[in-house]
Amino acid sequence: MLLTRVLTALALLPLVVAAILWLPTDAIAVVAGGAFAIGAWEWGRLLDFRTRQARAVCAAIAIAGFAGLWWLPAQHPIPRALMAAAVIWWLCVVLWIARFPRGWEASLGRRPLAAALGVVVLGATFLAILAVHDRADGPALLLLLFVLTWAADTGAYFSGRFLGRHKLAPRVSPGKTWEGAAGGVALATLAAALGGWWLGHGGAALAAWALLGAVVAAISILGDLTISMFKRSAGLKDAGQLFPGHGGILDRLDSLLAAAPVYAAGLAMLPA
Repeated sequence: MLLTRVLTALALLPLVVAAILWLPTDAIAVVAGGAFAIGAWEWGRLLDFRTRQARAVCAAIAIAGFAGLWWLPAQHPIPRALMAAAVIWWLCVVLWIARFPRGWEASLGRRPLAAALGVVVLGATFLAILAVHDRADGPALLLLLFVLTWAADTGAYFSGRFLGRHKLAPRVSPGKTWEGAAGGVALATLAAALGGWWLGHGGAALAAWALLGAVVAAISILGDLTISMFKRSAGLKDAGQLFPGHGGILDRLDSLLAAAPVYAAGLAMLPA
């Protein structure tokens, strides 16, 4: 299984990097919209939409929504409200993770609420990716976002494997540990500091980059745990089967769902 995961990652990595660095933002919108439309299909599966037709409706609604969001100006109230809602959600989701499965059926176990959350999570991630890519140095900044999530996942995996003793959220994801989380945050912090230096920052600005990396890494763990809650509630091992050894889009990008809106908001607060 590990070999399959590694080979799949090695095949996808150059494609992702090339797209981020060389495609214009309009093309990134098409690629991201397609990826998250598949994510909407998978979200429908997590909500127990059993038929392909029902999940196809989820994907079609997502495509129309992404097109509308890309057409709206960034300062329009709808994109701004969606981004703000996502950031607030990712700051509050720890309350659900800590209590799971208590209270689940009365809240996110209800299909309308879970569907609304899917709109917020997928829509805000789509907007955040485009907002970052459309900035000055946008391709480099977006690539750094992906590097931070990869560093957090990699650091958490190896730290948890060799040092993990204390369970982080055993009712949600039994394999995750506090030691793994700390390792992921540490490696992402280092990656953010190196990325800030690569972008020409130093002093207080570089320290701010390191702090942003730590925050993004910590929030990314919540994205992973959130998708795990939905999978456990639905009785599924993976949200999809798109990538051998990795599951679906939501399995592969669960950390990014949480990290992207927070990263985009953090960039706006960093010193020049």
